[in-house]
Amino acid sequence: MLIRILFLAVIIYLTYRLIKIFVFGLPPKSGPNQIKGKPKNRPLDLSKMNVEDAQFEEIEEKTKDRQ
Repeated sequence: MLIRILFLAVIIYLTYRLIKIFVFGLPPKSGPNQIKGKPKNRPLDLSKMNVEDAQFEEIEEKTKDRQ
C-alpha cells in the first residue's frame, strides 16, 4: 500500500513538472547576474620594460612650530 502511494506521488510530481515546462517553458540556464559584453579596460601589461621606479625628492619644511 505504501509503495503504491509513493509511486502515485512520483507520477503526480513528474506530471506536474512536465505541465509546468510546457506552460511556462524551460527555466533560463544563466543567472540574472550574468555579465555580458566585452570589458572596457584592457588588462595591464606589467613587464619589466614598461615599469619604472618612482623618484622622490626630500622637501625641507620651514615652519616655526616644529622647531
